[in-house]
Amino acid sequence: MKMKKIYAALFLMPAVLGLVSCSDDEWNSLGEGKVELTTSHRAFILNEGSMNQNNSSITYFDWSATGDSAAVDLYATQNGQKLGDTGNDIEVVDNNRVVVAINVSNYVALLDGYGIEKSRISFEKYKNLGQVRNVAVEGDTVYAVSYGGYISRISMKGNKLEYVDSLKVGDRPEDVVKNNGKLYVTLQGADYKDNRVAIVSNFKTINYAEVMQDPARLYADGDKIYVTGFGAYYDNPWGVLDTKTNTYTQIGNASSITLGNGVIYAANSATDWKTYAVSTTLFTYTIADGKENTSYFQNVPAAINSNTVYSVSYNKYNQHVYFITSDYVNDGIVYEFDEKGAFVRQFSAGGVNSHGICFLN
Repeated sequence: MKMKKIYAALFLMPAVLGLVSCSDDEWNSLGEGKVELTTSHRAFILNEGSMNQNNSSITYFDWSATGDSAAVDLYATQNGQKLGDTGNDIEVVDNNRVVVAINVSNYVALLDGYGIEKSRISFEKYKNLGQVRNVAVEGDTVYAVSYGGYISRISMKGNKLEYVDSLKVGDRPEDVVKNNGKLYVTLQGADYKDNRVAIVSNFKTINYAEVMQDPARLYADGDKIYVTGFGAYYDNPWGVLDTKTNTYTQIGNASSITLGNGVIYAANSATDWKTYAVSTTLFTYTIADGKENTSYFQNVPAAINSNTVYSVSYNKYNQHVYFITSDYVNDGIVYEFDEKGAFVRQFSAGGVNSHGICFLN
């Protein structure tokens, strides 16, 4: 959760909706659970909720639909329980399962393509690791960073998660990606003044590269890693880390980005802390030529311009881009744009503070 921007806010859980019919796959061959999905074109939204309110959720929609879509509270319906407190990350496994990290509830779980929980690892068993933040998945291994200063390895054996080991990487790690055989971890520091990315080789050797102060998220592309952060002045700097030289170059300002097909899709939501007015700009950045385009997105709804974009997600199956706004109290709004940047539709995310969307097919 973007803790320095968000204060705990109460809200009511959305009503649970139902679905009918089914579509089997190898991880859910019996079509078990209370929800049987009608399409393989599934999109899961992870809603963080409000901190300490135990109202995180995973909602569902059909990404191939052309009309209005309603997010459905999939996890609660399928599993008969709430997801927990502060859902902080969701990552796709083999195009048909997902791994989630729940920060305050402090666990990592594996869900099948129907949102049914198959296995979980509670970090409460390993108190020294601190609360889990974000995860990365490669092959049959999940890498999880936690606020105690560690990165942990978790193995996936079929549908079972097993804790393997942990490595101390630095103070208050936030995000992790794996690229060209190495792990890259943002370090925020206890006072949010760290400015480094830890570089882990063979889960043993650690080197460091300097980036902006208070780095947050990482996005890998070839031999480059794109980094977003809060910065010393909370002005949302973002830039690129060259993994060949471990040097960082700032590009501009962006509060949320995603990467797809050689393009960075981004939003910069700037807040006037005197009036609390928000001003948001959407843009693209082409990796090949380094050009920024603030005119790519067409017919942008006016509401986006005055609201905070909390997350940006890219669907590799149809090349659509999804921006989700948040006022930190009410359910977020999803704004979908097609592969040419034209506005398609908007609908409720079904929860507060939407971390992002993962797409299955």
